[in-house]
Amino acid sequence: MKNPTPYLSRNILVLLVLACLVTSPTTLRAQFTTFSQQVGADTFVSSGEPNSNFGIQAGMEIAGPTLAQPRTQKTLLRFDTVAMHAAFDADYGQGNWVVTGVTLSLFSNYSTAGVQPANARFNKIAAGGFEFDLLSNNNWDEMSITWNTLSDILPGPGNNNTLTSLGSFFWDAAGEPSSIWTLDVNPNLAGQIYNGDQVTIFGQPTANSTVGYLYNTRTLNPGFLNVTAMAVPEPSIQAFVAGLIFLTSRRLISKKYRSLVP
Repeated sequence: MKNPTPYLSRNILVLLVLACLVTSPTTLRAQFTTFSQQVGADTFVSSGEPNSNFGIQAGMEIAGPTLAQPRTQKTLLRFDTVAMHAAFDADYGQGNWVVTGVTLSLFSNYSTAGVQPANARFNKIAAGGFEFDLLSNNNWDEMSITWNTLSDILPGPGNNNTLTSLGSFFWDAAGEPSSIWTLDVNPNLAGQIYNGDQVTIFGQPTANSTVGYLYNTRTLNPGFLNVTAMAVPEPSIQAFVAGLIFLTSRRLISKKYRSLVP
């Protein structure tokens, strides 16, 4: 008598695929959904003007110090994720989704290395390394924060503020006006989006970098946080599919063996 196992394995595999397709709701079969949220507040701070606020500027810059321009510049972007949270709930059911990807889209009016922006408060455009971090403290005002008050929202003695890396990047300053940066989807970032909380992204040069990365504020061609999510199958659906596969495969096995008995 031939061993029926290979034949049965193929049939069970087919049953598995068909059962999942037939019984899964439409939302579970959808690939992914991406929601783009425009920045709600943004600004930069500069060690060259430690008491100045730049909330009304049309641009902001991540910059490392150079001999000609010995100042460091760091940026802040805050996004409200309430709308995307509601959109994902509408697509997949309340809380029945998970964040799978996050990118940050930024636009630059000055993007070629060596160019000095018209506003002398900005460093020359230059290639170099920088990083984006998730800042836990969202309590800052774009119209009042300065270099000297930045420490109030950064981690330090006497506070519970945290800074979580979202990735290190390289700005090539090759003349492309638009850039999309893929951020690390760590549990802190995914959790804040899942809860519909505010998200603050802090940009700064990496160690010893002389980058000059200038990008627009929300007043003109603003930044966007692009979040991709997918549905999480409900346990009841998974149990139903598993039970259907188990019962159907047992009947198939029983029928096959009976046909092999003389």
